[in-house]
Amino acid sequence: MDLRQLEYIVTIAESESISQAAQSLFISQSGLNQQLIKLEKELGVPLFYRDNHHLQLTQAGKIYVSSAKEILNIKKKAYSQLKDLAGNITGEILLGLTPEHGIDMFTDIFPEFTKHFPGITLNLKENMVKQQHELLLKGQLDLGFVMLSPADKVDLNYVHLFNERLVLGVPISHPKIQSYRISPYGPLPTIDLSLFSEDFFSLMFKGSTMRPIIDACFEAAGFRPKILFETSMNHVLSKMVSKNLCCTILPQSQAIRDQNSAWFHISSNPFWEIAMAYNKRNPPGRARTFLLQQAKIYGTKMEYKLSSQ
Repeated sequence: MDLRQLEYIVTIAESESISQAAQSLFISQSGLNQQLIKLEKELGVPLFYRDNHHLQLTQAGKIYVSSAKEILNIKKKAYSQLKDLAGNITGEILLGLTPEHGIDMFTDIFPEFTKHFPGITLNLKENMVKQQHELLLKGQLDLGFVMLSPADKVDLNYVHLFNERLVLGVPISHPKIQSYRISPYGPLPTIDLSLFSEDFFSLMFKGSTMRPIIDACFEAAGFRPKILFETSMNHVLSKMVSKNLCCTILPQSQAIRDQNSAWFHISSNPFWEIAMAYNKRNPPGRARTFLLQQAKIYGTKMEYKLSSQ
């Protein structure tokens, strides 16, 4: 069995296009098409339904691609283990990071990792949690740095790093917070979200991992928020609060950077879990195990830092 042929068919299936697959494989479109025709002739069944726009797997194609992925994962795992035994730790780790949050973890652990494994390249892929899950399940990521609630978990292995509370951001001049002692250095006070039922809120976009947790906060507080703006960027939400435009709810690690707004713990105590995820069929070798250990150290430091706020 030609492993290159397996890779070709898997790439075509994921691209749903001969031309796009050829580009990612750095081979000619005609050459890749000939490989597919040759394989289908050998098998005696078509692997794809063809139309003018894209390719879709037939039932035979689904069986072939599923088996091909398993074989390619076995090869990857075997090569990783052989390199570990030989002490020749080279190659790359495909590391998924979430926007804004992920870079904090990466910059913390990278110096120690590269000191121990100079032959390993960390290839960073920035994606939302849902996309990371899909890529991890397909074997297109080795590790993913994710934020999630228990309901968000899929068929992956998760390494817990720390839990992070979500906090309420309010303009510093808001009349309902003037009796609270607000300090950028001490613990955050706790407040009832229902006090702000008449205010506008800007929030993380619908479909994000954070949004269901945020929506549950409003449900517990007994009101639906008046939404001014939705975005995928924490720093935009923070800035809008600091400009007295609205209130918001953000992860504590992102909020405490902004000292131009007032931040509060919410009485319903919303939080999410920060974790590293990997495919169960692709257990970590020495390099990835060390990276996971460094991520756990980062998690311990973050847990301590956030507990004092």
